[in-house]
Amino acid sequence: MEHYLLTYDIGSTSCKTCLYSLGDQLKLAGSASASYSFHHVEGGGVEQNPEDWWKAMAETTRTIMAGKNKGVKIEGISFCAQMQGLILVDKELKPLRPAMSYMDQRAVKQKADFIEKGIKVEGMNLFKLLKSLRINGAVAASVKDPVYKYHWVRDNEPEIFGRIHKWLDVKDYLIARATGVCSMTADSAFATFLTGNRDGLIHWSPSLINMYKVNREHLPDIVNPVDCVGGLLDESAAALGLEPGIPVFGVEEMLP
Repeated sequence: MEHYLLTYDIGSTSCKTCLYSLGDQLKLAGSASASYSFHHVEGGGVEQNPEDWWKAMAETTRTIMAGKNKGVKIEGISFCAQMQGLILVDKELKPLRPAMSYMDQRAVKQKADFIEKGIKVEGMNLFKLLKSLRINGAVAASVKDPVYKYHWVRDNEPEIFGRIHKWLDVKDYLIARATGVCSMTADSAFATFLTGNRDGLIHWSPSLINMYKVNREHLPDIVNPVDCVGGLLDESAAALGLEPGIPVFGVEEMLP
């Protein structure tokens, strides 16, 4: 008996969707791609419309599930995606502004305020550098890092910042759109540089959250890639042309 898995790769410029069958071996049963664009903003900003990702998912899914794959029973959905984006959503899980891409470089002042003052090594505050390395094993050293984008919104768009429910990365937003559940997979969480790795388990670090002045309530629960985040919602299933209730996972290589 074959089992079918649907995977989405949300890249920088296109969505690549693949249907795999699992029997005696893994086989590609269908694939499709759809493109979308970046929007460049004055001051080094690079943004995307999250709705474009969702529309590309719907287009590619319907293409794959037509013809020979019509009626195939999907037993799991998973994602991989560009990382270190910033998608801020309200309580209805609607984006409050366009997604800030990993390429966005507007937060020069915010990076300087948080990491470039005081006694420095390699341009970074010595004590904050050592603290971050001890707890996280890495440090937010780039203007592109999402914590600085977060504070750019705080400083430049306070009305939007005041309505934040959760901070999500790209695939985590799409998982929330699919399931109605806000979460962040461990790889996305690590890339915020706000986590500790105690006993090999990634968790939000109160010390780093405090150091970077992040509102803990804005951070969703961390889930492991092997965890089923939830089932595909009726509305989301209708948009994608799939059956509701399909289990949704975080990372494709971890699907059963």
